[in-house]
Amino acid sequence: METLLLQCLFIRNDLEEAKSNILTKGLWLSIAHIKTAFLAFHNLCELERGIRPLYVEYRELSGKFRVFEANAKMFSYLRNKFVGHLTDDLVEKALEWKPELRLTLDKEYDPNIVLAYNCWILETAINTYVDDHGRHKVFNSETDLQYPPDEKRFRDTLLRSIDHASDFLKTVEQVLRPKISMPKTDSERMKLFMKAGLTDFEYLNKKGR
Repeated sequence: METLLLQCLFIRNDLEEAKSNILTKGLWLSIAHIKTAFLAFHNLCELERGIRPLYVEYRELSGKFRVFEANAKMFSYLRNKFVGHLTDDLVEKALEWKPELRLTLDKEYDPNIVLAYNCWILETAINTYVDDHGRHKVFNSETDLQYPPDEKRFRDTLLRSIDHASDFLKTVEQVLRPKISMPKTDSERMKLFMKAGLTDFEYLNKKGR
């Protein structure tokens, strides 16, 4: 339970920090925090699989997750294609979708240009989130983030999903916290520190939750 609670707190903090930056700086000046939000949604989707046994006793949890599940899965996809692994397929599709990208590659490094690259590659990734028939899974049309209504649609969807995710995580935290066994005596607390002194670190191989 301690592991799950810590994960909830980390994920919620990342999401709320991302929202705060977007509201303060605007969407594109917060691109690094947008990427962090995608990572957080990816971690949340993995966490949700681990807490499903709680749904038997706490049915409201599954309902809270379903409210934003489709969006969370899209953001997790964007983490995989745009953040965690900047794939060749995505970049090649971005070069096709946005000729402006190719036409600026001869310029010296400029953070403002790279900011535009982030925008163009992100919207390319959003547009690849389609089903087997080429239909968009979340939005009802292609996304052009230079087009104000599309930018607003994406921004509102992200912020609304963060709010729903934070509400879900707060509820999970309330369920988990009473289930944690806290050391009650000095002796019990000392045992924790003694165990810490014996910690043996090793390389963490990738494995399932």
